[in-house]
Amino acid sequence: MPADRFADFLSRRSPVFKERALPSSKKEAIDLMLEQPNLIKRPILVKGARVLFGFDKDEYRKVLE
Repeated sequence: MPADRFADFLSRRSPVFKERALPSSKKEAIDLMLEQPNLIKRPILVKGARVLFGFDKDEYRKVLE
């Protein structure tokens, strides 16, 4: 996973996210999500080894077909 991909799991619409700077590391992002669970982008779809965070109609269709 590229270093900045951890931000893909954060809900950027959350008021908490808007009040804070972007985490600078994967560990910082995980700690922040543990502290503020509403920062985790939802919904989360898990199918086999594939995990999608957030809703993207086309991506869901690809995974579920």
